[in-house]
Amino acid sequence: MGGVLSIDLAYKKARDFGICLIEKRKGQALRIEFIPPHQLINDPPEAAQCARAIFEFCKKHKVRIVILDGPQGWKDPSSPLPHSRHCEKILFTPGKTGTVGRSKPGSYTPFISFSIDVFAQLVTLGGELVSNAVVNTPKDGLLVVESFPTSAWRKLGIRPLPGKAKAKQRDIQDRLFKLRKLLGFRAGREPTHDELQALVAGVAGVAILAGKPSGYCIQGSPPREVDGVIVEGFIVNPCIERLAA
Repeated sequence: MGGVLSIDLAYKKARDFGICLIEKRKGQALRIEFIPPHQLINDPPEAAQCARAIFEFCKKHKVRIVILDGPQGWKDPSSPLPHSRHCEKILFTPGKTGTVGRSKPGSYTPFISFSIDVFAQLVTLGGELVSNAVVNTPKDGLLVVESFPTSAWRKLGIRPLPGKAKAKQRDIQDRLFKLRKLLGFRAGREPTHDELQALVAGVAGVAILAGKPSGYCIQGSPPREVDGVIVEGFIVNPCIERLAA
């Protein structure tokens, strides 16, 4: 069936990444492995190196879907929305991606630029972005998917995990318990905040791999190229009301 690599991105320090490998074999529970960031990401993180490391890891481990918590494109200049992409407006993301080089608040711009560069590098290496409401996993390639963990929690009927600065250990343990009860999975250890965010976002990839559109939902506008850069793009979430279908 292959696997899903889900990553909670960061741009200042490699240790702030959360990296989760999710595998499912027929008739078995999900198998979860949390990958130490230093095994993939240099310090300080650099988009091209990050993308190459992700791509090579996926090739080596037969991963067919990589999910990244960060924007894949800038706002379409022709969009009537003043400050954000369509998907961000629908899902109430705290950071808004504007036209090239702009964001709201402005402090998000370095992270947004880094994330968009990682997506672009993965596409250059051969990755494919989600372009339709029903996702077809490439037979021999890598599907590159955008996530937003806060909305993933909500779609699964679980209160979102607080931000890292506010979250307590009991918050992580509580969300982990609820997620394990809902999905059933095996993991070697308790995740960090970033790893748990990667895990919940990665659940959508399991449904995509299984060919079950009922297990995920897509919101936003298709990505397209304008003046040499990608704009807009879909955010993909797991859907609790559909997972059992």
